Amino acid sequence: MRTTGKLEKFWKSGYIQVFVLGYFVAMLSFAILLIRGDGIFTLGNDFNEQQIPFHMLANRAVKSGNTGWSWSVDLGSSLIGAFGFYVFGSPFAWISFLFSAEHYPYVTGWLYMAKYAAAAVCAYSYLKRFVGKKYAALGAMLYAFAGFQSVNLIFHHFHDAVAFFPLMLTGYEKLSREGKKGALALGVAVNAFVNYYFLIQEVIFLIFYFLVREGGHLWKRRRLIGSCLLEGLLGIMMAGVLFLPSVLFTLENPRLTNHLQVSNWFYGGNRDYLQAVRALLFPGELMSAQSCIKEYDWSSWSAYLPMTGLSLPLCYILKKKRDWLSILLAGGTVMTGIPLLNSVFGLFSDTNYHRWLFMLILLMSLASAVVLENRREYPVKSVCTVLGLFMTAMTVGSFWWSENRYQLIYQKDVFLTWSITGTAGVLLTGLIVGAIRKQRQYMACVGTGILAFCIFTTGMTAWLYQRDSGQSPQEYYDRLKAFGQFSLPDERYRIASSDNTLLMANALPGTGSFTSMVSGSIFRFYEAIGSPRPIFSPEGPDGTRELLGGKYYVTAQPEEDAVILQEASFGKKRFYLCEYENAMPVGSVYHTYMTETDFHKIPKELRAIAMLRCLIVPDRHEKEVEHVLEEYDPALDGGLMAEQKDTLVQKREADGIHSLKKDSNGFTASLNAREDGYVLFTVPYDDGFRAQVNGEPVQILESNGMMAVPAEKGENRIRFIWKNHDLMAGTACTVCGTLLWALYIWLENRRIEKKRF
Repeated sequence: MRTTGKLEKFWKSGYIQVFVLGYFVAMLSFAILLIRGDGIFTLGNDFNEQQIPFHMLANRAVKSGNTGWSWSVDLGSSLIGAFGFYVFGSPFAWISFLFSAEHYPYVTGWLYMAKYAAAAVCAYSYLKRFVGKKYAALGAMLYAFAGFQSVNLIFHHFHDAVAFFPLMLTGYEKLSREGKKGALALGVAVNAFVNYYFLIQEVIFLIFYFLVREGGHLWKRRRLIGSCLLEGLLGIMMAGVLFLPSVLFTLENPRLTNHLQVSNWFYGGNRDYLQAVRALLFPGELMSAQSCIKEYDWSSWSAYLPMTGLSLPLCYILKKKRDWLSILLAGGTVMTGIPLLNSVFGLFSDTNYHRWLFMLILLMSLASAVVLENRREYPVKSVCTVLGLFMTAMTVGSFWWSENRYQLIYQKDVFLTWSITGTAGVLLTGLIVGAIRKQRQYMACVGTGILAFCIFTTGMTAWLYQRDSGQSPQEYYDRLKAFGQFSLPDERYRIASSDNTLLMANALPGTGSFTSMVSGSIFRFYEAIGSPRPIFSPEGPDGTRELLGGKYYVTAQPEEDAVILQEASFGKKRFYLCEYENAMPVGSVYHTYMTETDFHKIPKELRAIAMLRCLIVPDRHEKEVEHVLEEYDPALDGGLMAEQKDTLVQKREADGIHSLKKDSNGFTASLNAREDGYVLFTVPYDDGFRAQVNGEPVQILESNGMMAVPAEKGENRIRFIWKNHDLMAGTACTVCGTLLWALYIWLENRRIEKKRF
């Protein structure tokens, strides 16, 4: 009976209904894409080229136990470090591991629907603290299917952060208003585990939330501040198993050191201000192909609420000007339109992303739910009328501006679709709220309208993303399946490619990748040869492919004299694995060195040639190698020239390793050195590596981001062992944090029990 009562209570709480509703709306949004794709779900851009290959590689790695060092993440990287941001923090990714990697393109659409449903449920848990369940459910739909989620459809991992962020605000409300301890710590733990990057922004937002929510009574709330800090620390500790190794890995990324320049603190052009207005009023657009104002914008700039748009938050602000929610809404809106203030959430990064907007959207959804529940207290009709007229004027004015001043509209049909949708939604909101008096009819109309706009805006954006990708889901899947038939002919070399669908999706080693989450040493390598690496691996100067061991390549149209090693086909796709004539093995012994100082004096176009000729040694380590290697002398050894490339590569092949055996814990190589020297391995340097030569420990020398170890004349067996020390420390944090959290809850329960008696 007691169990039945609990189940009935849980059913009446509304969580199951909201989850089902969210899932059903998401399913209708993606239905056309799934039907057209015969069950295969693709979009375009980063979703196709990153999200799907990342999950396929992680799937294979987890099932094979190779979760340490991955040879398929660029030149090699920590798997957890590289995918802690994209994959491993997502509970939906772990569900996908129940299926084979090859079936992920079929599974991902259904898991995407679950992300929307989870976002609705978590938002509902927060919103129902302020409004009735039905209105909380409507607000949850506004949040889950907002414009931010639409524009970020290709960023699969963003939706996990969106889904679980409301747990932090719910935990804070329970702690601050009810004195219930532990929920905030759990909310922080979940969000820290899901995505550490967004956690930083969420913590900053929570600080603003706290300051405004508590007003000027900070001293009186000092115990609450202490509790928040303690629970925040416990939450991060509990997520340490993934949070710590991921953060430490990311700190090696040079993009983090680029800060917003003073000249970019404020917008200097009309387009930016128009973009700000459009992001608030109209449905979100494709980041890669926008219809107006800017041809593309990767900053995730959209805060549109389905149907209602900005109308209801505006009503709330106008009615309750000094309310904490009004202050947060108005302040957040201003912050998103001023780069300096907006960059606070990105720790003043020069990227100036708007990827914190989903937090503001949750508060906009709350204000909307409050206004819908208490519609007679707010000027909804007048606000919707004025806003609708303003949006109409913007739409019409854009055509005039585009024809007479400068180009403003790039895709007329898409522009009109979104403009009419946004304007019609606001006007429809005013009509429903103002004209329908009976409560049941009112709820039916406003609910149907919101759900219809959720389906249309999300589904339309997804369809446009897929349309602009230039390939059908079947064509994409055929390419994946064809690539999966290739194998590496010789483990000592790599495939000369940066195509994730070839390399990561099929766990093959390549010379590059399309991801910014790679070993920090890879960034140092490309910086050294004069070709900085942002997100894509650059080709580098002449000789880079040969230096990195890119002996093989895949093509759909091989040249007549191409050496074809393997052929693969699936459906209408046919590809060939071919071989270049020359490439240096992953490891080769050197007998000549050059200091970093001298290396940086060399023209950038010859630096790869220089690395084929000499081992590049940091100045501080010169004394360690000078008794083994000879210093390069241009006067005696001759200058460096591009024409030397083939000769140098042949020498590197002759002095190269004979065998290479890779595993997730490192690699083992063997070679026969004609004299003492140093073996350079074009494997990214990492503090987790330890090396042995013929069973004896040796010091690893970092050479332009790569690793080198001494070798003796004759046979050498070289073993590199890699351990993720950050993961070990993170695991210890999780164990300690979980125990401390349990103790914290136990002590609180004891205090409550003593107080009762």
